[in-house]
Amino acid sequence: LYTLKKALPELAGRPIYVTIDIDVLDPAHAPGTGTVDCGGITAKELLASIHAISHAKLNVVGCDLVEVAPIYDPSEQTANTASKLIREMILGWVQNRK
Repeated sequence: LYTLKKALPELAGRPIYVTIDIDVLDPAHAPGTGTVDCGGITAKELLASIHAISHAKLNVVGCDLVEVAPIYDPSEQTANTASKLIREMILGWVQNRK
């Protein structure tokens, strides 16, 4: 998050596209992905990154969240986390475009 916050001012005024791969999260937070790898960040840390981008008031022109594989997660934790992340992306980034 520190590195992201440091880089955000350099992106001011530029159109940016943000892509998030769900497997950046530790499997404890998102087990439903094709490439599970221990040692990822927490869902809370990823939400903080999304909020940091929102507060920087950047010109986010598009975004996506990839690699969600519900078939690998019968608990639906990954899908629920993904929907929360997308909600925060839309609320934070689209509303800043007004």
